Amino acid sequence: MHSKKIRNILIKATAFLVIASASAMPGTSAWSDMAGKGIEVSALELQGSVTVTCSALWTYGRPDWTAKVKVAYKGESFTVLERISVAGRDMYRLSNGMYISANPLYVSFRESSQAPAPAVQASSEMATTANLNMRTGPGTGYQIIKVIPKGAQVAVSGSENGWFKVTYQGITGWASGSYLTPVQAQTPAPAPSSAATYIRTTANLNMRTGAGTGYSIITTIPSGTRAEVLGTSGGWYKVSYSGKTGWVSGSYVSVLSGYSQKVIGIPYVNQYSPVYAPMGCEGASLLMALKYKGYTSLELKAFLDAMPKTERDPFNGFASTPYSVVSGNPAIFQSIFPEALTAYGSRYSGNVADVSGYTTAQLKSEIDKGNPVVVYVTTRNYETPIWKVYDMGPSGNVNIVDNMHVMVLTGYNSDGEYHVTDPASSRNTYWVSQVKFETAYDALKWAVVVR
Repeated sequence: MHSKKIRNILIKATAFLVIASASAMPGTSAWSDMAGKGIEVSALELQGSVTVTCSALWTYGRPDWTAKVKVAYKGESFTVLERISVAGRDMYRLSNGMYISANPLYVSFRESSQAPAPAVQASSEMATTANLNMRTGPGTGYQIIKVIPKGAQVAVSGSENGWFKVTYQGITGWASGSYLTPVQAQTPAPAPSSAATYIRTTANLNMRTGAGTGYSIITTIPSGTRAEVLGTSGGWYKVSYSGKTGWVSGSYVSVLSGYSQKVIGIPYVNQYSPVYAPMGCEGASLLMALKYKGYTSLELKAFLDAMPKTERDPFNGFASTPYSVVSGNPAIFQSIFPEALTAYGSRYSGNVADVSGYTTAQLKSEIDKGNPVVVYVTTRNYETPIWKVYDMGPSGNVNIVDNMHVMVLTGYNSDGEYHVTDPASSRNTYWVSQVKFETAYDALKWAVVVR
């Protein structure tokens, strides 16, 4: 019993001495700081394994003798990537991201023959396991371009001797594969198919300049947004959204099977800026349609100034002014109705037609032909039409939709929604439900087409 007790004491004492001696080794806060202070730092690439031969030995979180993390015990083995000399003492860099003393008094090293790191296909993704230097070439001897933070995802386009060519925030360089791990997708990306032309985002989703998280962000697409697919690459979709084109991860979209849409992309004119025309929705809408067809290049003010005006009769010209809200006794209905608007548009092209009375099916037929349609609906929230009688001078008293608004119908989809380009909306273009649009349009069924 006595001899066993002594033996246990000696083992514990040995462990204490090894750990204590390791913790007393000189070091600095970071590898890069060592080089900057003139302390020798060098590395020799190795392939093999190291086994702890003493009772216990510290491992380190970085090549720094003060960066102790946990104790490895006798018999534990680790895969070695390289041997590093720090301040005159040697460490092994391990495949698990840790470091351990290379002193043969404490460890034994066994060299092995390992196959080179497998080539990484372009556009694959990896994440950093530590703050990682991006360099101009595949090795520590190359200049540092920038530091990629821990946990960042990068796009990988090649590999060489355990180093990976990566792109992060639009910058491309080389990073050590010892600090990169493959990205595990949270949700399997839907498999693209020839019928999958449109997707819907299932979360607020970044649109990027390339197919990977290492590319810079163009904009964020809100959750629930529909987008047309222009191409696919490695589980990423190339899409068009809000006038911009870029790439989104397939992990955060659902494919709209069987969905279809037809949208005309007309140039946008806002009735509030740079020209303030709060009552000028009719002119702004017609101008967008004419510009799309190439019939005029006028700006909004010149176009509104040339529009025929009347004192209070919108059947024959614009009643009053589009540039301000006016009061009158009796009240003036500030607008220009389809017949007069068509006559004005015909100055620019004979292909402007009054199609008032068209059903929504006929409106869709015009969209199919690529013809934008100026439609008279209700104000921007598509409220239920409110009727009111106005004195319209020579045209007499007229019962009219008091909450009228005019915009351009530019599309429709298989879900029954209508796509509009609205001169008074900050959204510029948007989709309207079938019920809202048809309720607003059917009140008057007034429309002007530009063919």
